[in-house]
Amino acid sequence: MKKRSRAPSPFGIAALDLFASALGAFILIAVVIFPMIGEVVPDIPAPPAPIIMAVPTPDSVVCPVCPTCPVVAAVTKPIDCPVCPTCPVPEPVPETICPEVAVPDPVECPVCPPVPAPVICPEPAPAPIQVNAPHFRFPHLDIIVALDVTNSMGGQIAKLKAEVEQLAVLLNRISPSFGIGMVAFGDRRWESPMFLFPLRELSGPAANRDAFRTFVNGLSVGMGTGSGRNPDQPEAFYDALAAASRMTWRPRSERRVIVLVTDNPAYSEEIDRSIQVATGIGRSEGHRVSTVYVKTGGSNNSATEGFLRSVAEAGGGQYVRDVGGSLTVNLLLSLF
Repeated sequence: MKKRSRAPSPFGIAALDLFASALGAFILIAVVIFPMIGEVVPDIPAPPAPIIMAVPTPDSVVCPVCPTCPVVAAVTKPIDCPVCPTCPVPEPVPETICPEVAVPDPVECPVCPPVPAPVICPEPAPAPIQVNAPHFRFPHLDIIVALDVTNSMGGQIAKLKAEVEQLAVLLNRISPSFGIGMVAFGDRRWESPMFLFPLRELSGPAANRDAFRTFVNGLSVGMGTGSGRNPDQPEAFYDALAAASRMTWRPRSERRVIVLVTDNPAYSEEIDRSIQVATGIGRSEGHRVSTVYVKTGGSNNSATEGFLRSVAEAGGGQYVRDVGGSLTVNLLLSLF
């Protein structure tokens, strides 16, 4: 018996169509989404590392600008960033700090706003060491120069003429007041063995300085010889010393010195008397007798040196040996 065919149900077809649509949508989603599963997402870039700036560090270095500037240690303090508190503190580096060098320009930071460099104040320089050396100065001074004017003493006469002004200036600086007298002596056999310039104050009236300058400029070797002669070596040393001792000192003078400048001794019979006169002068407070030995021959005369040294020791003064220098220097050395 033949079966009768049934017409399709509209509900079955609709269900099949819904299932097919759902399967198609699933396949489409799988095709789009599944390839993306497992893909690595790139990392977010990290912020750049902070830039570290250099600032001064404590150190002592030589100043490149002024060699005489004292070396000052730089002072370094941490710089607090006014904008970002987390800004790293720059590492310090050496820098020369000099009061004569301009303050460096502000530090340029690419992260933070410009921060002015710290002002470095140099430490105060130490006070200079003061040496309290004694100020040397003679008291009121009187000096009588007994100068040998025999033929061998031409060089000393020329030096005195050239230095007479300097001598007055120096004495004026080392004493509050000074007076000068002079005895020009030669040989006792001359017609005029001595010429005197009485002691006068030269630190005061200009007329006295002019008179002393005129007397010095009139000196010459052999002056006063006349019809006399000078056949032997000794000179009128004793007569010159005695004449100088009789001069009148200024009442206010506190140091009184007689200086005998010669290249020869006294006569043999007058050596002891010369030493006795020097001893008598040196006994008085503030009085001295000094001698200056001038070598005019080829070698030193030991007898003359010994005599002049004895006179200076007896008179409490100085024995000075001329070495061919300034007569003014020799006279100043004889005052000590």
